[in-house]
Amino acid sequence: MTKLLIRVVLPLVAGGALLAGCTSTQGGTASPAQSPSASESGAPETSSSSAGGGGTQSITDPCSLLEMSDLSSYGEFMEPRKQTLGGARSCSYQQKIASASDDQKVIGANIRDTASVAQVNDTGGGVVDKDINGRQAKEASGGASVPGCTLALPVGDSSRVDVAVLGADSADQACQIAEAVAKAAVEPRLPKG
Repeated sequence: MTKLLIRVVLPLVAGGALLAGCTSTQGGTASPAQSPSASESGAPETSSSSAGGGGTQSITDPCSLLEMSDLSSYGEFMEPRKQTLGGARSCSYQQKIASASDDQKVIGANIRDTASVAQVNDTGGGVVDKDINGRQAKEASGGASVPGCTLALPVGDSSRVDVAVLGADSADQACQIAEAVAKAAVEPRLPKG
């Protein structure tokens, strides 16, 4: 009965946990930046892995950042689920399992158009700095009670993409998977400017 409950509740909890605690709110009034694009100013666009000005607005489909083939070394996954939760545009993959006793991972990419890596919250296991292919990222593990991990990759100065993993054997394993998926699949697909 417990295994069945986990199989039913995990997908619901996973969606919320992939997004919960990852941003904080700030007071004030939001206003768009007023800088001309490279094409408007006539300046050539440059490519850099330093996560400068750009932003996530050019990413129209969260599933363009993470594909099923990117996850093949972690098992077989169901078709992606696109949704908007907590202000993030999300694409998540739930692992197929053979029996109720199997662990079931959920791996996803969450686009946060208005949250920077500085806003990553501690979800139980601390927040640490990471270098992902030259991007200065932040990693928040769920600790012992929640075997999950979020790796936040900066895109511009005030937006980010989170690689989130839930349902691993431990938070350490979840962070290892998140880092590997970020390095091999997600970060190379992010805007560079």
